[in-house]
Amino acid sequence: MHVIIGGAHNGKRDYVKKLMVGKEYYWLDFSVEDSPFDAIPNEPTRHTVVIEHIESWLTTTNLSEETSIQKIVEAVEGRDVIFILTDIGRGIVPMDALQRALRDACGRLYQQLIAQADEVTRIWYGLPQTLKKRGEIG
Repeated sequence: MHVIIGGAHNGKRDYVKKLMVGKEYYWLDFSVEDSPFDAIPNEPTRHTVVIEHIESWLTTTNLSEETSIQKIVEAVEGRDVIFILTDIGRGIVPMDALQRALRDACGRLYQQLIAQADEVTRIWYGLPQTLKKRGEIG
């Protein structure tokens, strides 16, 4: 698993598109998929699965935070996956309770994904910075 993380509109998607040149992949945008997990092939394939906007899905799902995280982790098990994550936890603490809950849920989910990831790259205005390399413990 490779996690790409950065702020909104910082070049994460463009970076992943460059990584995927010449490769076969499924691109899943969780903000527009009605049933995003149904779009993931049942059997792991040689295709990389790119998943973006899981934070949008977290705002609309009726599942509990714990169940949501479990569903995401189980859906990608044994697959070559790239997660594009938008860092929403470094700014001003939202006054709205629902927005604070989303920020906190994303933080907990991101911690799990990053812990399981083989590689983690932060994108800062188009510049990639490797935070975790394959084989490192983190």
